[in-house]
Amino acid sequence: MKNIVVIGSGLAGTLLCNELSKTAHITLLEKGKKDFISYPNLTFKRKKLAPFNTFCFSGGGGSNLWHNGLIPIGIEDVVSTQFSALLKATEPYTDQAAAMLNFTGEYSKDYSDVVAEMNKLAMSLGDFTDGVDCLIYPKKYTKLTVNDQVDAHYSVSKINFVSTQGTISKVTYIQDNEEKSVEADLVIIAAGTYSTPELVKRALSANNINANNLGRGLIDHPAGFVGKVKFSSDVAKSINKFSSLDKGHFESCTGMRIKSDCGKYTCFAFLRPAFTMGNHLSIYQYKSLLGGSSGLERIKNALSPKLFHPDILVEVVSHVLGVSIPSSTFNILVYFQQHQGSNSVDYDSNTHTINWDVSSQELEIYNDLLTKLDEKLSQFALKTNIMQPIDGEWLRSGAHHSGTISLGDDEPEQIDDNLKLNGCNNLYICDGSVIQEHSYANTGLTIGKLALRLSAHLTNLKV
Repeated sequence: MKNIVVIGSGLAGTLLCNELSKTAHITLLEKGKKDFISYPNLTFKRKKLAPFNTFCFSGGGGSNLWHNGLIPIGIEDVVSTQFSALLKATEPYTDQAAAMLNFTGEYSKDYSDVVAEMNKLAMSLGDFTDGVDCLIYPKKYTKLTVNDQVDAHYSVSKINFVSTQGTISKVTYIQDNEEKSVEADLVIIAAGTYSTPELVKRALSANNINANNLGRGLIDHPAGFVGKVKFSSDVAKSINKFSSLDKGHFESCTGMRIKSDCGKYTCFAFLRPAFTMGNHLSIYQYKSLLGGSSGLERIKNALSPKLFHPDILVEVVSHVLGVSIPSSTFNILVYFQQHQGSNSVDYDSNTHTINWDVSSQELEIYNDLLTKLDEKLSQFALKTNIMQPIDGEWLRSGAHHSGTISLGDDEPEQIDDNLKLNGCNNLYICDGSVIQEHSYANTGLTIGKLALRLSAHLTNLKV
């Protein structure tokens, strides 16, 4: 029986453990405490990700902050031919991944059906040249946990690797102030976009390979409330279906797709119920802060007088209390796309240094996209009030951190199409770090598909 070490108990790590434990002995190493969320130390070189924490260490990895929205990355929006091919290779695992992520039913069919239904509705309203897409939320939601067959270790630190001739034979770590080790036939790093590059660096160092560019290429979804729109009562009935549509075992949230003139950027515009037509950055930022916090932190944030702004109250009633409020006025929330560039993450002395921002070139493209969005909405809206031009203050992290491990053959630190690290015979990487492009999509479903494809590959691999 193979001995497989999985590092990280987030979405990818948990699915890998549960699937591979059917045929192999699995040891899980997790930095966080079991069933407890803690947040890492962060230093921001440029822009702060968001007014709230967007990733954590815990006994459930970053998936403890995941809201279970299921949507595929559209292959038609992906520029890279190699990453596009990888996405296509994961398609057979779509329904299995969705099922393991709380979806009941046949995801592919339900998703296709609701997208077709909402596209038809959209075309009855106006010019939706780029179509619409749907984010699906299963009504059943349970935290992802590893099964009892997995030998799980939490609160571990200083993970390192022993390697001979390019093959890792042992993984060492500290737990309860004691140095421990576990033998490995295969190793999978699933520690997340921010932690994985440092672990990969240690693995390459164990193989006497110097890696200088790890952690570069960080991408996220710059997201923000950018305006308001008002419709007639008849049109508003349809738009309320965009905002939230009950489909029995799941709910659907529909957004407008808008593509840039160059075709390399696609944004996604959601419409959420509001009361006023005013644009106030401080209210939008508070809305994001309140929605992104939880527990005592949310209670603390709720003590602000801003809670009583009409647009905040309608969000509280709609999303916190689960009551749908018919409205003819809507907030516009847009998720923009980034491509890999100079953004990066580094790790030193137990601190993550995040070098993330929105470039001036990206802002120019985003403002062009907002102009196109305004033109499309104006065809069937009574009034629009979209903030233009926006600057970086209007945007925050969409919490879909990706891209810090490159896919290719040019450098030792990159991975191949089976997610194996070049320069290391038995080490694989599977988490958001390997996602090279994500258009506007929540990355959860894609990470699940990647994990199941890798599980199938390793199950059939002879070691």
